[in-house]
Amino acid sequence: MMANRLRLAFLAAMLAGALLVPRVSHAAASREALVIGNGTYQSLAPLPACLLSAHAVAAALHGAGFDVVEREDASSGATDAAIGEFAKHVADAPGTAAVIYICGYATSFNNRPFLLPVSAKIARPADVLTQGVLAKSVISALARGVIGASLAAIDVVPTPDAPASLGTDALTQGALPDGLGLIVASQAKLPEAPSQLATALAAALKAPQVQVGPVVTTLQQQAGAAAVTVRQPVTPGYLVGSPPPPPSSPPPAPVAAAPAAPQATPAPVVTLPADDEMTDADRRTVQTALTKLGYYDGKVDGIFGPDTRAAIRRYQHELGADMTGKLSAAQASKLVGGK
Repeated sequence: MMANRLRLAFLAAMLAGALLVPRVSHAAASREALVIGNGTYQSLAPLPACLLSAHAVAAALHGAGFDVVEREDASSGATDAAIGEFAKHVADAPGTAAVIYICGYATSFNNRPFLLPVSAKIARPADVLTQGVLAKSVISALARGVIGASLAAIDVVPTPDAPASLGTDALTQGALPDGLGLIVASQAKLPEAPSQLATALAAALKAPQVQVGPVVTTLQQQAGAAAVTVRQPVTPGYLVGSPPPPPSSPPPAPVAAAPAAPQATPAPVVTLPADDEMTDADRRTVQTALTKLGYYDGKVDGIFGPDTRAAIRRYQHELGADMTGKLSAAQASKLVGGK
């Protein structure tokens, strides 16, 4: 008895000292975990599967980048200290992803489930109040910080004198983080190997992306013959990895350039000689141009009579030139060019 007390005092001192050691780069941590495996009980049959299960889950959590608070064969004081340490880590890292895995004996009092440390000796039902750990207090550790995605997976073996119902449904009630997924597997006997729940959890944590909701569903499907209590998260979240990026929109189709407007073919440049050197065709061209400009309304016959000469003088007046009635080569060319 004295040896046990000394051992417990030594463990408590070691845990207290561990709490005083600063955690290097904890501010940068984004994943926290608590793993407790109880197998070597003082007053109950051993549960080697719980130790193997805790080791498997802890190894998978380390591999996934979690900072793990791990305890094996924890006494009542050591369990409380581990929960307190884990809760502080969670509170110090807002938005962190968190995982809890516990395996061991459990019982119930007033329909409230209690997890039993290896030091528990339950002579009468009320002893669990002082020697057990209220299972709800473990879940409550997640509510002490601004938690992100979180998962609580608990393997329990009812004690031989436990009530028929452990009341694990109570763990899904009350104020819980929206991102929390919960599964409790209860069975009378575990094989001497990691439990089905632990094996499934360790396998799931090896994926590059681990989303809480689908993991809870997978654990529920693979829990075997165990009686299972489940709570799905209200909001989706990832314990490992992050949501895949949304599919990128296809690039817009290139806009076809509008066809260039056909360029007008420039009118041919017409040049005419001076009045005295014009042919009949040239004179008709002049008369036609004078008609279009409104200076002439006679016949287009190639004969520069008085009406044509008068029209030429009116045109020359518009040009500000001497009104000779005879066109120079420049004036004639300008006239037939419409200018």
